Amino acid sequence: MRALLYHFSPLVLFITLYLGSGLYFAYHHVDMAFYQISPVVAILPALILAWFLQTGTATQIMQRFLDGARHRDILTMCFIFLLAGALGIVTKQIGCVDATINLALHLVPARFLLIGIFIASAFIATAIGTSLGTIATLAPIAAELATQGAFPMALGMATVVGGAMFGDNLSLISDTTIAAVTSQGADWRKKLYLNSIIAGVASIITILILLGTHDGAITLTPGPLSLVHLVPYLLLIGLAIYGINVFIVLIASLASAGAIGIWYDQYTILAFSKDIATGFASMHEITILSLLVGGLSGLLHTGISQLRSYMGETRHHTPKPRTAQLATAWIVSLFDALIANNTIAIIFCGDFIKEVTQAARIPAHYTAAWLDIFSCVVQGIIPYGAQILLASSIGGISPLSVSASVYYCYVLAIVALFYIAMNKKLEA
Repeated sequence: MRALLYHFSPLVLFITLYLGSGLYFAYHHVDMAFYQISPVVAILPALILAWFLQTGTATQIMQRFLDGARHRDILTMCFIFLLAGALGIVTKQIGCVDATINLALHLVPARFLLIGIFIASAFIATAIGTSLGTIATLAPIAAELATQGAFPMALGMATVVGGAMFGDNLSLISDTTIAAVTSQGADWRKKLYLNSIIAGVASIITILILLGTHDGAITLTPGPLSLVHLVPYLLLIGLAIYGINVFIVLIASLASAGAIGIWYDQYTILAFSKDIATGFASMHEITILSLLVGGLSGLLHTGISQLRSYMGETRHHTPKPRTAQLATAWIVSLFDALIANNTIAIIFCGDFIKEVTQAARIPAHYTAAWLDIFSCVVQGIIPYGAQILLASSIGGISPLSVSASVYYCYVLAIVALFYIAMNKKLEA
């Protein structure tokens, strides 16, 4: 155990700095406390410590760092982040997000406002791939409805968060989905199919729960429908389900968004190019962090190997499939609770989880689904996470009151655990 603590002390240092600074700023009531110090900065002392704990020449140590940073999965993840960022900015600029909101409001009956908020949040987050962007878009609308007495403020904000986490978990351009699939080398379609079953059941149960809550007769007046602005999202989902390479899917969706903007919205090629650059820039932190985390993983290779042995992953003791899946859920949940960022949590434990689940002969798409699901579950309920903090700030209420009412995340965890417990196909 001491050897494990020694080898993983750089990771402990990173978590201490990142979590400690967040708790400090939260104690002093600073908004977005866990995002005051960038994780890109917080990881630097950990990298320095990991360097000094290595044996060998400086050239050999640097080689280990670079081997981790240039890992195929890490680089794939980085390029997908860039394209996803560009697509998110361009579609927002040409009105695709507004079109999605208006469609949702047209389809939902007035008496089901709270359910409509959940569906709209889930739909938008699935389309644009960002829970924070969805919360920033819909939370002010939900807050206004709550102010007018449509439903309790905490429940309204929590419903927005729940729908946003649904999309963050299922969206093909969500950074958590990208991280989970690429880190495990999983099939996108198989992961989406399994994930959609779990999320679909959880969302239905959540809607039934919301049906039991009171909402008033207040309605929103939706804007005009513009179905053509849904094309980039429909193309994104359709091509991905059909099995087209994710890079081609993102580029095709990005190109279609640019063409629609130029044809229908007086969007210029110059504006298109600038928005692509803005989208790339919006992903700079997570891209750099991914490279640094990959490098740190390369320096922690000895510790990872020892941890694997410590948990019993040897020739003489292979973990049972159900145990390996539950371990996946536990480990990624723990990392997310400590780091308060589901993408970083997946990146940090992805390689180790992959080795453990491969030894237990768990299909990669199962592991990717559990990584994505349970990291999103924890991220959606921790009161110091960005999603809860943003929603509570917009609603002007305590983060704890919002966290307690994010029914979807709690239901999602129960459904996923039930599926793991009852699925006997992998136990044969």
